[in-house]
Amino acid sequence: MAKTLKIVFNLKDTKTATYSLPDPKDGLTKDEVRTAAAAMVAKDFVLSGGTLATDIKDAYIANVERIELV
Repeated sequence: MAKTLKIVFNLKDTKTATYSLPDPKDGLTKDEVRTAAAAMVAKDFVLSGGTLATDIKDAYIANVERIELV
């Protein structure tokens, strides 16, 4: 099963942008994610459709299982 860290940011235009980061480290904490996301926002790293992020809305780890059909 593949793990992906999903971080959802609020944008200045009231929309959201989701960043997906594959294979997050084991034991990742909420504080580590909040700190990294805050640094991304502070440095204007998060840009979607020409709109900057204002803050973090949500963060979670998604587990995805790939099932071959063909």
